[in-house]
Amino acid sequence: MNEARSHGEGGSVALAREALDLIAGSPRGVLCTLLPAGGEPYGSLVDILPLPDGDAVLFLSGLAEHRKNLDADPRGSLLIGPAIGSPDALTQARATIVGRAERVENRAEFRDLYLGAHPASAAFIDFPDFAFYRLRVERVRYIAGFGRMGWILKDALVAADAE
Repeated sequence: MNEARSHGEGGSVALAREALDLIAGSPRGVLCTLLPAGGEPYGSLVDILPLPDGDAVLFLSGLAEHRKNLDADPRGSLLIGPAIGSPDALTQARATIVGRAERVENRAEFRDLYLGAHPASAAFIDFPDFAFYRLRVERVRYIAGFGRMGWILKDALVAADAE
């Protein structure tokens, strides 16, 4: 059985729960998008509003490269984990959310929640060139530590969230 199946479709609810806990406790991550010209990956640091089902809400400026990239191609990933400069970062849990971003047309839907998570955003929360995007998780690559890792599909995340 391949790794995606063994820790994916209903394989490990415990692993899915750990991944959701990590995502829920993370205020930011590295958003990776695809450059329109050649499709090369582009990474940037972003603040996030994690949602209980593993999705993440982003608040992006129209001037930002990552927003331009998502507007051209909604595929993206979001790496969440320890500080990159941490001397033991590779021994700590981390998750990569893989999915597609969609613009949230109703700004009020996430405005107050986002402000609660990121109070400094009050300085620009009402700027018209900013917009909310929801990265809808399709699967998560979760690395819990040495030898504990796997792909977790959306259904397993939803099941873990329900428990």
